[in-house]
Amino acid sequence: MIKGIEMRKKDFIYFASAAVLLAASVQVAHADEVGVKESAITESEAVKTQASSALVVEEKQEEGTHQYVAPAPVTELPATSLEDTKADDPQAETKSISAGESVPSSESTAKPVTGSTTFFNTGSNAPASRSTDVAVQPKSFVDVSSHNGDISIGDYRTLANKGVGGVVVKLTEDIWYKNPNAENQIRNAQVAGLQVSAYHFSRYTSEEAARAEARFYIAAAQRLNLPKNTLMVNDFEDAMMQSNINRNTQAWVDEMRKNGYTNLMFYTSASWLDENNLRKKGPVNTAQFGLQNFWVAQYPSPKLSVNDAKSLRYNGKAGAWQFTSQAELLPGKHLFDHSVDYTGRFTANAKPAADPTEGNLSGKISIVNNDTMAGRFDVVISNVKAPNGVRIVSVPVWSEIGGQDDLVWYTANRQANGTYTVNVKATDHKNSTGLYNIHLYYVQNNGQMTGVGGTTTQVFIGKTSEQLKPKASFAIENNNTKNGTFDAVITNISAPLGVKEVLVPSWSLEKGQDDLVWHKATKQTDGSYRVTIKASEHKGNKGNYRADAYIVDNSSNRHYIAEKVVSVDYARPSGVLTIENNNTVAGTFDAVVRNIVAPTGLKEVLVPSWSLAGGQDDLIWHKATRQSDGSYRVTIKATDHKNSTGKYRADAYIVDDSNKRFYLTEKVVEVTQTRPSASLVIENNNADLGTFDAVIRNIFAPNGVKEVLVPSWSLVNGQDDLVWHKASRQSDGSYRVTIKASDHKNSLGNYRADVYIVDNANQRHYVTETIVDVKHNKPVGTISVVNNNKDTGTFDVIISDVYSPKGVRTVQVPIWSEKDGQDDIRWYEATRQANGTYTVNVQATNHKNSTGLYNIHLYYILNDGSQVGVGGTTTTVEFRNAKTKTQTYITNVNSEAGSFTVVVDQAPQGRQIKNIRVAVWSESNQGNLSWYNTAPTGSHTEVNVSTVNHKNLIGNYTTHVYVDYVDNTVDGFNLGETTLAPRNRRVEPQTTYYSQRDPRWASKWYGVSNMDQSGCVPTSLAMTFTDILGTVIAPTTVADYLYYNTNSFNKTSVAGTDADGIVLASKNWGLKSNVLSSIANIASALMSGQHVLAAVGASQFINYPYTHEIVLHGYDNGKTYVRDPFNANNNGWYSLDYIHGVQSRDAMDTKLGAPFFSVFA
Repeated sequence: MIKGIEMRKKDFIYFASAAVLLAASVQVAHADEVGVKESAITESEAVKTQASSALVVEEKQEEGTHQYVAPAPVTELPATSLEDTKADDPQAETKSISAGESVPSSESTAKPVTGSTTFFNTGSNAPASRSTDVAVQPKSFVDVSSHNGDISIGDYRTLANKGVGGVVVKLTEDIWYKNPNAENQIRNAQVAGLQVSAYHFSRYTSEEAARAEARFYIAAAQRLNLPKNTLMVNDFEDAMMQSNINRNTQAWVDEMRKNGYTNLMFYTSASWLDENNLRKKGPVNTAQFGLQNFWVAQYPSPKLSVNDAKSLRYNGKAGAWQFTSQAELLPGKHLFDHSVDYTGRFTANAKPAADPTEGNLSGKISIVNNDTMAGRFDVVISNVKAPNGVRIVSVPVWSEIGGQDDLVWYTANRQANGTYTVNVKATDHKNSTGLYNIHLYYVQNNGQMTGVGGTTTQVFIGKTSEQLKPKASFAIENNNTKNGTFDAVITNISAPLGVKEVLVPSWSLEKGQDDLVWHKATKQTDGSYRVTIKASEHKGNKGNYRADAYIVDNSSNRHYIAEKVVSVDYARPSGVLTIENNNTVAGTFDAVVRNIVAPTGLKEVLVPSWSLAGGQDDLIWHKATRQSDGSYRVTIKATDHKNSTGKYRADAYIVDDSNKRFYLTEKVVEVTQTRPSASLVIENNNADLGTFDAVIRNIFAPNGVKEVLVPSWSLVNGQDDLVWHKASRQSDGSYRVTIKASDHKNSLGNYRADVYIVDNANQRHYVTETIVDVKHNKPVGTISVVNNNKDTGTFDVIISDVYSPKGVRTVQVPIWSEKDGQDDIRWYEATRQANGTYTVNVQATNHKNSTGLYNIHLYYILNDGSQVGVGGTTTTVEFRNAKTKTQTYITNVNSEAGSFTVVVDQAPQGRQIKNIRVAVWSESNQGNLSWYNTAPTGSHTEVNVSTVNHKNLIGNYTTHVYVDYVDNTVDGFNLGETTLAPRNRRVEPQTTYYSQRDPRWASKWYGVSNMDQSGCVPTSLAMTFTDILGTVIAPTTVADYLYYNTNSFNKTSVAGTDADGIVLASKNWGLKSNVLSSIANIASALMSGQHVLAAVGASQFINYPYTHEIVLHGYDNGKTYVRDPFNANNNGWYSLDYIHGVQSRDAMDTKLGAPFFSVFA
């Protein structure tokens, strides 16, 4: 795309550097590859012929899914013997392995073999090809920068639901760049419960520059209020840094530590380290900084799944491994760098927060700010909940006029208070007025769209509030002096905004509004509204009453209409209320009603009572009992009112023969009660154990003691650790209970303990409370051994009650067998579980297959980095299978070379192996099935598999192993799927060509420039769309769309099209697009037949300072076919390394992360 002459310095952003790093890594691996000889398999056709009689193989799982279906034991008919096809061992870096777990139901088979076949599945227990002795944390983590944009709380929760426990947020780069999205990315991750770490992209080439970058990084962390124990990562991958990298990085480390930042790690490529799995060692001295402090980037295949990465465990001695930069964890969002955590430093503190949108389906729609002059309103959605949580709140809105011809689907924006809002303008709905429909839908976190509800509102344009104000007549009718009632009638209603309801508040004028009642009037058949107002609902008052009329419109706005004053006179009931028998011991009193006058009859007498301490929170309506003298009496008890003391209020009401209730009078009475008492003291405050005793003495209880309760909690987080304890009676009459910090989340500091006495009437009485300072000096932990399997030689260690006053960063479990000392000792890092325990899985195969007594010790790495021993135990191990059963597994997986090795190990006391047959295929119809046949080579046999024997296809390769024994029995083993992606796959290019200089449109102007000078993107898109859609799309058709419908093409002083334009145009023509951030991603897209639009800078295609768009399609051994819309003479095959090396660095081209976009259907 042609840009203006005034150019600015390009920012060398993280993704660009990551792409260059990966390009270098891939290029080296390719150069080191050793050619694999292809051996013909003469019987392949015979195998295919016999496939017709076999069961149909299941469809291959979609890439990235692993749904393992365990096969039942079956009898299979393996093929006849074939010559095994062996390949030279590849010397290149191992680049890919994937242990997918989709198992087909059968494979093509040939003539039967005598004996039965028992089919075993090794599944996830098959040995991995890398670092099998390394524990992997259950949660993975991602890293983000400004290229990921703002990530919502809902997005982070979606990541958490996919097993992501941490996020590493870019804060800074060099000494000039600060991530503008960091604050939002950090805050939302913390709310979602993810562990937040930070990284700085380094550029330093001297010690002073390193120290300056450290200070710049620290200032950003302090500004964002990150605590000093935050994991702080130094990201070094700029090739200019390699000279003196160790000395300069040490200066960076010293500066960080000097300022109190000691939790440090380093991110870089495996090729930079002096300890890696490559042929060439890098310049970084891992011993100087500790290999466990490195987070290593190495991408065996473009889209490795996290489960496969956990199986591979590359760079297992490091702290973490970044296994892909192409993780599609949030569909439709920016791709993520995805990593596995070996030490827990990135994920151990993850505490996923509850999703506030999870719950029963609900949502309240409110219409506010209805501007009748401008024709706009706001929709507010509150109480947003759905069973699977809510990812997106969608609000379709349309006017009643013309059906749904002006329907717009809005995505509501979440507000800080948890509500969601949408602003609706009539201009977006053809300026329609009148009734608008507003519906509500949720997209739940599982992707399901659910309808919630709807409402309507009236929309006007150019109307004042006075013009829209409702009007009506208000009158009083049927003033009944016998019953003390009258009717309020509202007629002649004119309401442009509609009538939702008519309200009539009324009250007597005797004591202000102490008897105010809001009535909802009922609509009559003639369109009027009417409500009957009763003096009985207003304390039976006589005299002047006031009644107002209000109309509530369809937007729930209340409008005052008019008011009336009416005189109410009737023969009202009366009576006298007195208080008797106020018992200060029992806390009771009698309410007595005498001298009752009831003109309309007396059905019953009611006495509501409540204490004044907490409003009417203890209100009780009592029915009084008629006495022989004609009075009515009820006994009111403090025990019925939460044992409250102080002032109580009692009212008297009568109910007449027509079931009308009349207020008579009221009284206030002082209630006292003799309460239980006792003393509370704290004893035996044990700082080593974190316990103390609460002791209750000197108990006085007028109504007896049934039990003594002591609720206790730490004051750290309110009452989130509240525990009610039942104290035990001692021989001296006191009561005692021991309170443990371990029952209170091991919280330290101030605790509160209260005392309650439950009397013989089961009434609970608060007595007293105290505060105690709790300390816990010694680390503790409980070791349990479970699942001790004598056949497999495995057991699990569970560590519970994990605590240290200095905090616990890592739980370590060294384990060794008693045999031969500690020659098989292994230090395990336990994995934290959701319930707070830590677990370790132990296999005898990792301890020289030793049996007998095993020692299990427990150590903690504390938050200050120190190590402390906690305890130990032992267990006895047997391993029967190791002696009797054949072992099979896959190793040496090289995805790019298209090869792996199948290993079969003879059991020392097992059946003698006579022959080994291996069936391998990747096509769902087993079209590329090949058999490998070999005799055993001692107790350890290796069979080399190569894609050259399987049509050299990319895909997931299923491996079945059949072991024939000398006793004519057969064992079958399913080793799952292995992902292979051999290079040098040719894809023929499409060659539709348009020139932006074509006389038909070269001189057509759009804004600041014409097609000849600025039309490279529209022309490149036109070639791409024509290829994919199979119909002619002219460059001017694309240019018209971009110019008239977006802000991406020639809309600024700089001519050209920005990256957004590529995405928007592709979407307009029904196509998809993806940003490609590395050369590997570009190659993968081209090999899959996709088109790639590339923005390039100074090169064969364009001169500095301009940039230019070209089209890439087709692939052949690292090259692609280029179509240049400006100069057809440039069309032809080019190295991807060259195209990637001359990529544009201009902000217009890289605004979405990189200047390369794949476009596909």
